Amino acid sequence: MAELVDIIRVVVGTEYLTATVRIADEAPLMTSEDLEGTTRVYNLMPTIIDHACLGDAGSTFRDCMGNTELAHLLEHMTVELLARTNMVEEVIAGRTWRELAYDRTYSIQLPCVDDVLVAGALSSAAWMLSWAFTGGQGPVPDVEATVSGLVQLVQGLPDPAQEPQAEVDSDPEPMAEYESYEYGSGRDDERDANEDDPDRGPRMSQKII
Repeated sequence: MAELVDIIRVVVGTEYLTATVRIADEAPLMTSEDLEGTTRVYNLMPTIIDHACLGDAGSTFRDCMGNTELAHLLEHMTVELLARTNMVEEVIAGRTWRELAYDRTYSIQLPCVDDVLVAGALSSAAWMLSWAFTGGQGPVPDVEATVSGLVQLVQGLPDPAQEPQAEVDSDPEPMAEYESYEYGSGRDDERDANEDDPDRGPRMSQKII
């Protein structure tokens, strides 16, 4: 299967895991450019359309799934996998923003409830996205088996209380342009824009999953 999403960098902070991802040159940037691929994702995760997503298109992800950035879809898929593990007690809130207007690189930020769990969910979602948008060749991804594997992976890790504590990078400052997402919540997560960052494009709409 062709590599659709390249996870370039992952930064684990005290509160957030922030991944820098790049969409392949030959891949679409918008779901509207490949509705068959978008439908494959829906068939894998039909409940994804019920995520609250408060933006210009409407109040749920259903309203924009057919015409949104693949990086946005990737975040929703990651959140869906995390929610299905039942290992995250609080609302899963994250952000996605494009690095440069002319680039194919995005940053995806999620609460670091468990770095292995979040990184594993993101990697699994990226694999499923690649399958969906490269023709759906090969076996259909088994979402429940993937979720079960994530749970077993985390449960098989040593108790962090018994391990020496390693230093982690401090969390990056909130970006001026982002989309705010939460799973299963209707509250908006407002943040102030950073007006001093000249490298960013127009401010993106805030959303909630």
